[in-house]
Amino acid sequence: MRASILSANSPAPSSVRQSISIVGHEPEILARIYDDLIKICILQRVLSAGIKHYAAYLQQEHIGFELVQPINVTQVGNSLKALLPQHHTRNAFIEDVRWVVEMFACLFELEKVGVRLNVLTKTMCPRFHADKVPCRLITTYAGKGTEWLDSKAIDRVMLAAYNESKERADAFAKHYPIQRLQEGDIALFKGEQWDEQEGDGVIHRSPALDTNETRLLLTLDFA
Repeated sequence: MRASILSANSPAPSSVRQSISIVGHEPEILARIYDDLIKICILQRVLSAGIKHYAAYLQQEHIGFELVQPINVTQVGNSLKALLPQHHTRNAFIEDVRWVVEMFACLFELEKVGVRLNVLTKTMCPRFHADKVPCRLITTYAGKGTEWLDSKAIDRVMLAAYNESKERADAFAKHYPIQRLQEGDIALFKGEQWDEQEGDGVIHRSPALDTNETRLLLTLDFA
């Protein structure tokens, strides 16, 4: 199931301590998702001006935009041209999404990918939770990034009790390091269905949004 982007020169695991994440600036970092001790792989990058302009255009002119579609990997570009609003910077954005989709598909040997692109105007998942999927790719093109807990030793029973309100969840989270993805970061989050690791997916939540604040979020799943 390992894909060709796994490089022989990929960095060796550091002392893991309590951390479940690994961060890098080259796409090969994402192949480390196959490491048993790693639950989150983050590729840090800087978005080009064209990509940022199109993201801002969607945020400003298409509030509430939602694209939810399984897309054949060989047809990503054409599919997005048919589904995304026209703009002079659209091609730059499409090329980036196409690259992300193809990388995800290569890593997991997928012919189709479940694509979800949203302009969010409110907090989508305010409570800490784990996704009931094998693995999910998350990247925020504009706005606040997803928040997650970087620890192997989270008491999930206690978390469920504290999750009754955001205030209690925030109090619980003070016991663990809360991390947040930055704009442009590409992250792989292991879910509850990763290789029989039921109940051991990455604990995360959507960031709180202020009035009139939006974010442009792309997630990819196994179709």
